[in-house]
Order: sequence, then structure tokens, then C-alpha cells
Amino acid sequence: MSAFVCLAGSAVAQSSADRVFPGSVTEAAPRSVSEITLEAGQLVTLTTASVDGLDTILTLVGPDGQTLAENDDREPGILTSQIIHMATTSGRYMAVVTGYGGATGDYELTVRDGVDFGLSWESSVIQEQVMSLNARRTSERFPVDLSADDILVTTTFALTEDLDTTLTLLDDAGTVLAQNDDRGDGSLNSQLVFQPDAAGRFFVEVGTYGGSGTGDLMLSLALDPNADVPFDFTTIEREPFARHEGTLDNRQSEYTFEIDLAAGQTLLAVADATSGDLDPVLRLVGADGYPVALNDDRGDGSLNSAIAFTAPQAGRYTLELQRYRSGESSGEFVLELSHVDASVVDTLQGLLENRVTLSGPELTIETEDFRVHYTLEGVDASSTAYAQSVGEALQEMLDVQVSRIGWAEPIRDDDGRYRAYVADADGSMGVTYPVQIVFDNVNTTDVHEASAARTVFVIDNDFVGMGKEAPVHALMRATATHEFNHVVQFGYDSEEGLDWLYEATASWTETTTVGGDQDATDYVATDFDAPEICWTTSESGFDYSQWTLLQSMADSYGEGIVVDIWENSVELDGFETLAATLETVGTTIPDVIQRWRAQNFALAYDLAPLFNSTVRVHHTLDSERGWMAKGGLEQLGANYITVGLDGRYQFSLRGDDGLELLALAQNGDEVLVIPLGRGGSVDTRAYEHVALMVFNRTMPEAPGVCSDVGYSIDVAPAGGALAAPAYSFSAEHFTPPT
Repeated sequence: MSAFVCLAGSAVAQSSADRVFPGSVTEAAPRSVSEITLEAGQLVTLTTASVDGLDTILTLVGPDGQTLAENDDREPGILTSQIIHMATTSGRYMAVVTGYGGATGDYELTVRDGVDFGLSWESSVIQEQVMSLNARRTSERFPVDLSADDILVTTTFALTEDLDTTLTLLDDAGTVLAQNDDRGDGSLNSQLVFQPDAAGRFFVEVGTYGGSGTGDLMLSLALDPNADVPFDFTTIEREPFARHEGTLDNRQSEYTFEIDLAAGQTLLAVADATSGDLDPVLRLVGADGYPVALNDDRGDGSLNSAIAFTAPQAGRYTLELQRYRSGESSGEFVLELSHVDASVVDTLQGLLENRVTLSGPELTIETEDFRVHYTLEGVDASSTAYAQSVGEALQEMLDVQVSRIGWAEPIRDDDGRYRAYVADADGSMGVTYPVQIVFDNVNTTDVHEASAARTVFVIDNDFVGMGKEAPVHALMRATATHEFNHVVQFGYDSEEGLDWLYEATASWTETTTVGGDQDATDYVATDFDAPEICWTTSESGFDYSQWTLLQSMADSYGEGIVVDIWENSVELDGFETLAATLETVGTTIPDVIQRWRAQNFALAYDLAPLFNSTVRVHHTLDSERGWMAKGGLEQLGANYITVGLDGRYQFSLRGDDGLELLALAQNGDEVLVIPLGRGGSVDTRAYEHVALMVFNRTMPEAPGVCSDVGYSIDVAPAGGALAAPAYSFSAEHFTPPT
């Protein structure tokens, strides 16, 4: 389930020239092999598909028996595999398919000549060729003659690893009409979609980022009448009155501009990145200090921003230009300010409003509070019965989340409903998009939100290919409550700096609302397998898996504390959001994280029998030689060290001042937590199982800004007083970790 990112994936449409090899991965035959014959210079795309949802790993082996390429997931969240390879020698190659983690099932391997660029059936290829770029040939231009009805799709595919390609489209006079660096599918490949205003000759220029890349690539020039043409902001009639250029980076992360507007005057601000990987964000703030317009991605397929705002009364406004806060993008920009007709406000809103389009005729089902959009045709196809069940599940989740848990009601569409789509979620179980920043949620009368947003969201139509064993109806219910919780979250704050909170809260909500249909326990292993990683890390999957932290807090302070965190997010940001919440219950972030890390060891959760992992043990102390960790323990992370000694021992910790030592000891039906500080004594003979937890209390500088430290533990026989337990957990589900 993805809160913000809809992964772009192109379908591999089968043609008569494709070679299809059916196969099976079984326990008896975990390696399924297909032989294919290739000629030197032949470029092929190998893709797996599985109706069983088999999570495949695809390996290509050359005629000499050497592994040439391997792929697990073709894109993030898509469990099938894909390899694109250009043969250097003629001969018989082997395509080997195995199941990730020992998974079994049936699959089909499709071998297609060339590269699948995701074009529709009605497309026609103008030119496809392999080309090389080097120090002498840093770019190359290709002429293209287009009529006014043509839609040109230009795509690169790098054949050399790490080659970062760029595309530029110019008219006959050399004016730049469009540019693209990365197409947005997680690769460094590029794509431009363009429809001219009039017939003419145009030029496609292929280069590399920074102009210094070298290697081979495949270039495709095609006409595709079904391609989505990005909105062209240059077509908006305007009266420019200011233009600014500059650079956003670590040294200069924000610019502000004062703008005077007359009553009824409409401002258009357009920010374009002209170099680097800059992701600009625009915010317009009124004289009272509250924002009145905000945009990150403007809806034309780029990362650029644009806002249009009609001033209700004369006044001075402040325009803020920043880079997207979740990352360190940088580069040069051009900001143009213009006066435009008030209708441009609706034009720009329409680009965001229509984020989801279905592959067939659109049908709707209405419940009291939801409008569910679905289709019976194409890749998004579902059924009326399925769409009805989605509506019923959402109606139930609204009641549970708002009435029982106590969330504030989120922001509705103008028709008074929430808008949901049943569609192929491109490898995710669901996705939620903010489509309008309304700033103040009218459903909260006691607070003025600064960045509340209205949303639309998608629930996958079939959950095929995700490697999930649960029934479709259960997955749908888990996704319905997860995505609707994102809708709820956006009613508080669409720009919370503690962005860990979004997925962690939605995953925790599954466990509190849909019972056995929850899917969150599948995520736990990510954090349990790497407990040394910093809390709030930006590494993929940890925000989902760390829903157990919210459960740990709820166990101590009640479910309402999770709602309290989001209520504080309205006026606070980042670590302050959580710190202020915990202050009201007399604790701190490091103390809560420490307790959570100990609770994870004890598996002291009602849902622990469904967890797919225990916390990872980093070492076993079985002698008095002690142990040294040279690094790897990040802020608010933990190392678990099993104690294999029998007797009374003093354990001493040396290292960074933020480190502390705890003993975790199973004593019958409970797991005791024994603080040792920088050192203390434990009699291991008194317990069934003993481990040490080295905890790094140091706070990161900011969410996701993580670094690591090392330490050493000294061990010696002890004769003094023993350290006393501070608290304990139930050992009902405890399993000694390995």
C-alpha cells in the first residue's frame, strides 16, 4: 500500500512474434529452465507473468554458463521479473526462474524482440536503434516530421548500467519545447510525450545528465494516438510581470518573493527545474501568515510546480519556493509570475482532479458517504459485485475510524462524498492522492489547519501478482481501511515532516479495524530483521513495519494517543509532533523507543503469533572475552546479543555517550527488562533465557537523517549487587530470537 507514489508500469502486450514458455516452480524442481536461441547483437525483453501470484526471480545464463543478468522485481511493488539484454554472442541461452524465498507456482516467460516501451496496439514506430554516447559524441539529434494530430512518444532505455540519459525536444528554430531527465519509473531512462500545435519539423536530442555519461542505449521514436499528452503550460494566456532564476540546494533551500495583488486579480506562478534533479514546491502565504495556495507536482507528468490564485481582497502575499522536503533534490530553476484570467484556477485544479483514469467505460456505485468508480473492461476491470463490496467496506471503515477510534472526519468532495476508484494500482495494493490543498478542514471547529487536503484513492481490482496468500476480499478490506486512513490523515496535515507517521498509522489502523483481514503483520519482518536501523529511516518498508511502535504506545497509553499525535501535527512538525504528544503522558521519544525495542524482543503483542520474524540477534556472548561492534548501530536502533554464559556476570558498555545497556530476561511467564546503564550485574542462572540490548538513545538530527556508531561490551565475573528489573512484558508469545 502506497500513500503517495503510484508506480508507473507498462504492460507487456503479447504479439504473434513473441515466444512464450510456460513453466512451474515446485518444491521438487525449484529451478525452472527455458532454453532460448539468440543471435549476436539481438536485443530481447524477457518477462515473467503468473496468475498464481508467484514472486519470481529471473536469471539469464549465457552459452558459456556465466550469469549475465538477474532480476527479482521488475519495478518496486511488482513481483514479476524482467530482463532486457543485448546478446554479444550467438548461441543457446538459459532463462532460469526460481521463487523468491522458496515460493512455488506456475508462470509464463515471454521473450520479445526489442524493448517493451509500453506503447499501445495502435502505435507506429518511426525509428528504433541502438546508439552509443561517449566523450566525443556527448549527444545526437534526430529530425522528426509531425502533423498537428500526431502524438510523439520518445523513449530511451540504457543498455549500459548507470547510464543516465536525457531527452530534449526542439523546434526548427532551435527553441526548447520540452525536456526530460528521468521518466519517473525508478530508472534513469527518459521519456517525452509531445503533440505539436501545428505540423512541422522537430528535433529530438539525446544526451546524458551532465553531458559526461558514456555507454549504449536504445532509442525509440514512435507515434501513439493513445498516449497521454501532458498539459502544456505555455498555452496559458498570461501577462508576465516578473521572472526569477536561481539554485535550490543544501546551501539555499528556499526563496521568498513579495507580491501585491488587487482584489479579484489572479496570479499564476510557474516554477520549472532547468538542471539537476530539483523537485520544486510553491506555497503562497497570505498577510495573516496562513497559506492560501500550495503545489508540489502540477499534473503534467513532471516534478515542476504551478499555482493559480485569485485574491479575494487587495493585499501583500508571500510566495515561497522550496524543494520537496522528503529528499535533498537540487538544481537550477526558473520562476515566472504572471497575471491571468480567473479561469486558470479551475484549469490547474482539473489537472490534479483527474489523477485516475480507468481503462474502460466508467461506472459508479454510491453509498451514503462514498462514490466508487470502476470499469468492466481493460486492465482495471473488476465486477459490479466487487465494487459494491468495496463501497460496503469503506462505509464500515468510516464509521469505525471516525466514531469508534475518534479521528476527525476528513474532507469531502463537493458532492458530499469521498471518491474511490477500483483499478489496477500498478503493483501496489492501493494508493491515495491529495488533489486539493484546502488548508483548513471544516470538520474541525477548534483548530485552523495549515495544509489539510482533499484526496482521491485507489483500491486494487484483483491483487494478482502480489504474492499474497490471503483471499481477495480480505486484502480488499485491509486496503480499504489503510487507504481511507490516509484520507483521514490528509484531513490533518498533508505535509507532516515526520513522514514515517503516514504509513505506520495506516498499517496500525488495519490491525485495529478489520480483525483477521489485516495485512500489517506481513510487514513486521522488515524492522525485526534490521533493528539496528534508525527509527524514521528513509529505507523502503520500515515505515510500514514500524506500526508496532504505535501499538506499543497504545498498549501503554491507550489508542487515543495515536489520534493525539495527528492532532498535534496540525500546529507542530517533525519530531516535535511526537515529542509534544508524549510530554502529556510524562515520557520522551527515546524512552518510548527503548520500551518498543524491548517489547519487540519479547513479542508482547496480541498479533505476535502472526508475525513472520523475531528480532535479529547480532551476536552470542559465550565467553568472558566480550564483544566489539565496529559500527552499524544507528540512532534509536538496537542490537540484541544472546548471553550464553552460566553464572553471575558484570556487563560493561564502552562507546558513544548516547548508548545504554539493558538485560532482557525470561522469567517464567514474563520477560523482565533490567536497565544496566553503562554497566551492571546479572545472574543468568535465575532465568530461562537472557539477552543484552544495546540501545542508541541519540536522536537523529531530523527524521530520516541517520548515522551509526560502534561500541564494545566487557564481561567479567561479578560478586556485587544485581541490577533490578524496571518493568516486564508477558512472555505468552515469546520465542528466543536467532
